Amino acid sequence: MAPAWNHCPVYATRSLMAQRGFSLSISDCLSSRQATAFAQWIGGANVLRNCKVREYRDLLAQGRGTEINQAYAPIKQAPDVAFLKDIPVQILRNAASSAYADAEAARKGISRFPKVKGRNKKRSGIITKELFDLQPVANDKTQVTIYDSATRKRTKLFSITVPYSSASLSKQFIISRQGRSFTFSGSLDDGQTYPDNEALLNDVAYLDDDKLPGYITGLDGGVARPLQACNGTIFDYTPEEKRQLRRHNDRIKRLQAALSGKKRRNGNKSRRCESNNQRHLANQIATLHGKMRRLRRNFAHRVSRNVVETSGEIICVEDLKLKAMTRRAKKKTQGRQTLKNGARAKSGLNRSLNNVGLGQIYTLIKYKANARNKAFLKINPAYTSKECHACGSRNTERPTQAGFHCLACGLKANADENAARNIAKRGVRDIKSGAFAAKAKPRKTIARRGKKHLESDLPLVGERPSGKKSERREDGLASLAASHVSMVETSGISPETSGSLHLSHTEAATLSTTKVDPSG
Repeated sequence: MAPAWNHCPVYATRSLMAQRGFSLSISDCLSSRQATAFAQWIGGANVLRNCKVREYRDLLAQGRGTEINQAYAPIKQAPDVAFLKDIPVQILRNAASSAYADAEAARKGISRFPKVKGRNKKRSGIITKELFDLQPVANDKTQVTIYDSATRKRTKLFSITVPYSSASLSKQFIISRQGRSFTFSGSLDDGQTYPDNEALLNDVAYLDDDKLPGYITGLDGGVARPLQACNGTIFDYTPEEKRQLRRHNDRIKRLQAALSGKKRRNGNKSRRCESNNQRHLANQIATLHGKMRRLRRNFAHRVSRNVVETSGEIICVEDLKLKAMTRRAKKKTQGRQTLKNGARAKSGLNRSLNNVGLGQIYTLIKYKANARNKAFLKINPAYTSKECHACGSRNTERPTQAGFHCLACGLKANADENAARNIAKRGVRDIKSGAFAAKAKPRKTIARRGKKHLESDLPLVGERPSGKKSERREDGLASLAASHVSMVETSGISPETSGSLHLSHTEAATLSTTKVDPSG
C-alpha cells in the first residue's frame, strides 16, 4: 500500500499501475561458451538492426516510405553477413521488429529517427519466450533458463535465479553488452498502484498562496553544484567519485589518441577497427565508458532517493532542453575564413553537463516521488538565474560564477540557491494557474504487430507481414548502403555450458543495476 502524505491532508484521485525494471550484471558468471554465444546473438541483432535503419533511410530518400517493413530474410541471404544464419531466427526477428518500432515512434513524434549503432557502443538482444523457460522456486523466486535455440533438440545455455515471482515477470528479457561486460535485464509488475502525478498536483491547487510555498521544494541543476535545493541543501558527487570520473576520462582521452594513431598509421579505409590491437584499445575504451556510466547511475539513484526523502510534498525543477544544451558549437565563418567558435570550451561544458546526468536524475526523482505520494513539476527555466527571488527584479549581476547581486534591492546570495528559490516560486504560480495541466502531454503508444491497433489519425507506415511472399518481393540488398539523406515530407519521419546463479531478494528499482554475487 502506498504511503500516505506526511503533512499535506490531500489525496490523489487517480492511480496507475507501475512497471518496474531490474538489471543484473552477469559478466563474472558466464563461461567462455556462454559469453561467446551471447556475443554472437547481440552482434547479429545489432548488424540486422543497422541494416534495417539504412534500408529505411534509402526508402525514405526515394519517396517510398510506405514500403518500410519488418522483413529480414533478404538481409540473411547476403554473403557478407552469412554468420546471421547461425543465430536463432527469434533474435533476428526481434531486432527487425525493434527497428521498425523505432521508425514508427519517430514518425509519430515520440522519439528521433534510429541511428546506426557502432560495435563499441552498448548493444543488446531481445530474448522472447521461445528461447527461455520460467521455473518457480522457493520464496517467490524464479529460475530463468535460456536455451541455444527454439528447436526440439535445444540445449540449456544459461540459467539465472531472480528474486521475483514468475507471474510478475514480463514475457521477454534483454541481454546487453558493452566491451566485455554483459547485463541481464527485464521488467516486472509489482502489483501495486501509484498515484498519478497530475492528480497529485490537482489536489494541492486549492491551498492558499501563503500555505502552498511551505509544501514546495525547488531544485536547480548545474555543473558546479549538480543539485541545489531552495532550503540550502547541496547534492553533489563525493570526492572519490569525482576523482574516479576524472581519472577514467583522462585515460579515455589517452586511449582514443592511441587508437586514432594506430588507425592513421595502418591506413584504415573505414572508421572500424581493422587489427587486433585496435579492437583491444576499443574494448578498453568501452569498458571505461561503462564504468563512468555506472558511477553516474549510482549517483542519480542516491541523489534522487535523498531528494525525495528530504523534500516537501511538491518537487519543482526546470524544464531544460538538455539535448539542445549539449550540442556542439556551431561553425563560424567570415567569407572563406573560419573563425574561432569556442568549440573546445563548449565541449568541456557539454562533458560536465553529461557527467551530472540531470535528465536521468529528474526521471528517477519523478517516479520515486510519485511512489511516496509526492508530486513532481517542471517549470519554465527562463531567467531563473537572473531574477532576484526577493524583489523579482532582473537588474542583477554575477560578480563570480557562484555570486549573485541584485542592484535593485541589494540582495547578495549564492546564484544557485537564488535560482532554486525562483523555481519554487514559479511552481506556486503554475499550480495555482493550472499551467501544469496544459503542459501535460498525452501518453503515446505504438501499435505492435499481433495486437489490436489503437485508433490514430495518422496513417501507419506501410507494414507488410514478414512472411515468405513479402520477403521475396525485396530487391536484394540494394537498399542496405548507408547514406545521409533528407527525409521525405510525406513519410512524416525525420532522421536526425550452463550455470546457475542465485540472488538475494532486493527491492525492484527502475534503471537500477545490481552486481551479481556468485556465492549467492
